[in-house]
Amino acid sequence: MAIAKVLEQFIDVRKNGDSCDFNGYLEDYLQTIDDNSKDYQILSAIFAENNDAKVLVNYHLNINASAITNQIIRYKDINKLEGKALSVPYIIYEAKEDVERALIYYPACECGYVFAKGLYYCLTEPGSELIDYRNEFIAISGDDVQLIVNTYNDMFKKKAGFIQRSLDTKFYPSYDDMKQCIITESNRMHDTVFDELKGVEDKYPIIKDHIVKWFLFKKVLYVQYMLNKDALAKVHEGNVKKQRNQAKMNADEIVFVSFSAMWRGNE
Repeated sequence: MAIAKVLEQFIDVRKNGDSCDFNGYLEDYLQTIDDNSKDYQILSAIFAENNDAKVLVNYHLNINASAITNQIIRYKDINKLEGKALSVPYIIYEAKEDVERALIYYPACECGYVFAKGLYYCLTEPGSELIDYRNEFIAISGDDVQLIVNTYNDMFKKKAGFIQRSLDTKFYPSYDDMKQCIITESNRMHDTVFDELKGVEDKYPIIKDHIVKWFLFKKVLYVQYMLNKDALAKVHEGNVKKQRNQAKMNADEIVFVSFSAMWRGNE
């Protein structure tokens, strides 16, 4: 079974399901959101050229505690979150003749592309229900409507891996560029979280948002480095153990505030 047929089976809240908020034709979803929003602008542009496209909105998934990557990065606070802690904002998917593909879209924000890639890794890692479809997904973020539409159209004509590598380079010319962006945003989150929590009665949504993003930062820093063949060959002389150690050190550079400290409101 290909990816579009798998995704269309997830039951949304309209049918008393808990997989996602909406799963159906993109045309129908567009009628439910503000037509002045950026999301509408991007999704409607995809629909204009792909009338049969469908969309999963806020697809919920559990943290896979048994995944080796998650054990290595050892971010325990992610396991303190309730229920299906991760949510993929949009998965736009379709079957065109004999090709089925799915686009993970994370709305534009600082490090949005990192979050999109992190959610892709969570969706398709060993032990996940979509691991067999890892080559049928592409992850993207941003507010460049034409880039997103072109990416959607191209994914039915070109290999997903080729497109994803091109996007990687477009968003971050190098691993170090991506890492610097992540560290800068992570530090900002660390320095401002208590101000965000001040006077807030229900702290959990803010705490959850920070923990999920710190988790995705760690995951992407680790996985992207492990996928870096140049680093393996030129920096670590083919020694995977050394590469893995460096990947973990990179993930460990994320500075975060603990769940308990955020709940108390102080470190």
